[in-house]
Amino acid sequence: MSTDPFTRTPGIAGKAYIDNGIADEIIKSLGDEESSKYIFKITGLRGSGKSVEYGRIIRTLKEKNDWLVYPLSSSGNGIRTLLAKISEEKFVNNKKNSYTIKTSVAAEGKLIAMAGKGSIDFSKTTTEKDDTDIEALLVRLIKIANEDGYKILIGIDDISKTPSMVELLSILSSMILEGLKVYLVVTGLSENIEDFSNEKNLSFFKRADSYELKNLNKYDVTFMYEKLLGVKTDVAKAMEDITLGYAYAYQVLGSLYYKKNESETLEDLMPEFERILFKDSYDLVWKSISAGEKDFLKAIYASKTGKASDIKALIKNAKNYPVIRERLINKHILDGDTRGILKVRLPRFDKYIEIWGSD
Repeated sequence: MSTDPFTRTPGIAGKAYIDNGIADEIIKSLGDEESSKYIFKITGLRGSGKSVEYGRIIRTLKEKNDWLVYPLSSSGNGIRTLLAKISEEKFVNNKKNSYTIKTSVAAEGKLIAMAGKGSIDFSKTTTEKDDTDIEALLVRLIKIANEDGYKILIGIDDISKTPSMVELLSILSSMILEGLKVYLVVTGLSENIEDFSNEKNLSFFKRADSYELKNLNKYDVTFMYEKLLGVKTDVAKAMEDITLGYAYAYQVLGSLYYKKNESETLEDLMPEFERILFKDSYDLVWKSISAGEKDFLKAIYASKTGKASDIKALIKNAKNYPVIRERLINKHILDGDTRGILKVRLPRFDKYIEIWGSD
């Protein structure tokens, strides 16, 4: 191929995309009029492909005439951004209405969001806080969209808990209970999504379906290396063994192999492969876990077997084994599918710990 089919761009898989079925399942549910699902959460390890699945859903529904799709930033003011985006739609242009919103969250003076014949006037008051007016207007506009035959999809990639995000989710909960056709797709690390669970009015979000992105299927990875790189099966399998099915590693190694010189071997690519993984992914993973979790991972590698008995003999307090084990599985770092055996899902992570684990 004349162009590298592999990519390290977040949210893009390109020709090397391996379908795990998650995006298709969510898209199918969103298109099913009989479905009672409104909230979809995609979780997984950093670099597992969450943003790729999210992007497929967003792009697919944007192409459908009966959907209005609004991707929002996880760090911004979701309510105001959503309101501003909806106000620009054609169905608002056809309504001769003007709305005045009094709210302390607006900018100093006035911010006018024009929408054809209509306008939304955000004004600030220093004497009162009346955010319910914004909520009422948002609900009104979504009702109008539904009446005009549109369903609303809101997307948030890499969600994290902020006061603004809690407020947005709370409003969405009310609209769903009211029967409006408004849907939500989010991606995020499990711990970031779980941060919302202690909010009393967000039980709908906590109970919504969660789709975990696990490591890629070994047969699919091997096949794609054969297909895209033109290598023999034994080479493709050796490459799959190196990646452990970790999606980011699959893309990185594929790209390095595509660009390598004829004289270079697979082993020659390992220093660069490790450098990219360590810098782009493992630093963030290592910094996000506790000291006890770090010691637990070191014990797994030191045990050589991954057996519970061997790991317990190496950690400071064997009583903590089930708790830490569960935490690391929930964070998608450990694979506990094999009874009595724990495996780290990140390739060459032992090398990272050896070099950088004490920093």
